Amino acid sequence: MPTRPDIAPEPTRIVFFGLGAVGSALLICLSELAERDDVPVRFVVYVLHPDAARDALFHAERLFDRIDFIGVADFSPVFAYDPTHHQPLAGAAMLVNAALPEFNGPIIELGLRLGAHTVDLASDMYDAVTERTLTFSQYDFDAALRERGIAALINLGISPGVTNFLIGRRMHELLAADRKDLEVESIDLYLLEDIDSDQIIFSWSPLVALEELAQQPRIWNKGRMQVLEPFTAARNYDFPHEPQPIRQYPLYQEELLSLHRSFPDVDSIGVYTGGSEVELVKALFQLNLLSKRSLPNQPELTIEAMVRAILPGMNKPRRIEEHLRNGVIRRTHFAAAAEIRIAESVRNERQTVIETVGLSYLRYRDLLHSPYAGATYISYPTAVGAAILAWHALAFAREQPTQLVGVITGEDLARILPRPAADAIRRDLVAWDIDLFESVRDASET
Repeated sequence: MPTRPDIAPEPTRIVFFGLGAVGSALLICLSELAERDDVPVRFVVYVLHPDAARDALFHAERLFDRIDFIGVADFSPVFAYDPTHHQPLAGAAMLVNAALPEFNGPIIELGLRLGAHTVDLASDMYDAVTERTLTFSQYDFDAALRERGIAALINLGISPGVTNFLIGRRMHELLAADRKDLEVESIDLYLLEDIDSDQIIFSWSPLVALEELAQQPRIWNKGRMQVLEPFTAARNYDFPHEPQPIRQYPLYQEELLSLHRSFPDVDSIGVYTGGSEVELVKALFQLNLLSKRSLPNQPELTIEAMVRAILPGMNKPRRIEEHLRNGVIRRTHFAAAAEIRIAESVRNERQTVIETVGLSYLRYRDLLHSPYAGATYISYPTAVGAAILAWHALAFAREQPTQLVGVITGEDLARILPRPAADAIRRDLVAWDIDLFESVRDASET
């Protein structure tokens, strides 16, 4: 039966769980993409504190008539699909975990019930199963997702997420050439998180930063996982727009396991990070302030627990905006550069080149006069990256409903999406102020 032209189409329903610094910016970006593409969207936001969620959107109040804020004391009844939540979840196209990695599994299970795609921003890297199998727990649902004809888009954001998409795009092009003489020897991803400010300002959760950076870092080296001591095996890297090389340290992060799973024939894969926040945690570590040892007169309290208790928390969005407006935050730079080392036969000789794909976010001050004011220089690109990847994936799923199924990473999207969609993602990233760069150089020059 043809659709009557005077009846508006049913809005696409996107459900959020949690709405913090990243989630609020992600919702704003999805709404902007929907407006641009003339797609009606309705948001449902499940949160513990609705007033705080509304406050996170304090420069985007115009969106409130498209958002249903639902306060809950516990997410469990929602995940269990309690009858009281049938109506808000009815017709959901996508469920977004903007809360905690531990919700990934329950949200995917809910997506299976509803027939809705899911999106998450990170995985639990330190749970026992992942430690043992080196596989994200979301893959436990891969078969069920395929049978249901839906996808779980995992580890989206700027890194992982966009970085894996850019790496995957180039890697799949190389593999498609099917040349026996061509070998990808290594993939090294370098990250920069740098802020110049008059105060110590964490752009990410301080507890998450401590957890990640104080873990024993790992790299995939010559076909095996190598465990290192924190802040060892450092190297320097020249990022675009930086006057001097930045000290980089190995980091155990989602990109490592994801890239190894996608490209198992690459013998060496490493993720490295550096910048002002990394140097701060390094100083705490080297001063033994992250030690698990107990205090002399308080055996129930460890040194690390005390430091965690007195560290300044992450600033609220309004405070972040004030710091940026008043000049407390002077300069920020988030960047990611992936070096793909390739060996091939040229003119009867073996040649090795390094192909670089990367991104840079420098226009942080421009957020002051936008709905994103109050986001950090990390939460903004993370949110925008996740929104752009998820939006184009959702559009593709509407056109090709049988093609986007199972657990999908950024590098999987680079393989699955048609070239016009992949190119549109690149253009959208630039439109939202994420600059992209790429280059090729002779490896002998390094």
